Amino acid sequence: MRPFAIWLAAFVVVFGAFAFITNNVRETEEVFVLVDSSFGMQDVWTRVPGELDRIDDERYSEFALATEKSIVHGYQERLRIGDVVPFAPCDTDQLERYPQIESADRLVMITTDGSCLTEGLEGDWDIITLEP
Repeated sequence: MRPFAIWLAAFVVVFGAFAFITNNVRETEEVFVLVDSSFGMQDVWTRVPGELDRIDDERYSEFALATEKSIVHGYQERLRIGDVVPFAPCDTDQLERYPQIESADRLVMITTDGSCLTEGLEGDWDIITLEP
């Protein structure tokens, strides 16, 4: 019985150390999320918080959130849309005002069909289209 206890203790220590090191050494991915907050999103706006919650469930990631109109928050562990209300038309022509886009490891846009022009964003962006 004693050899088994020694083996078990050694196994627990080695496995625990491996898990601890793996968890703390891994780099954090920075994800920039852009939410279309235009008139066209009014029909699906109630689904946006759920989609943000699904996105921020990713481990080892930090998230910055913005609308096409303004920044909502910088990099943090959770995505919080706050009291943003959809208004005005969508305009993605001035996205360069967000420095987080340059440093992000991944870019995500949430929109709906016909609400926002996404030409030019394909390839670099993961575009999530919410259906009404």
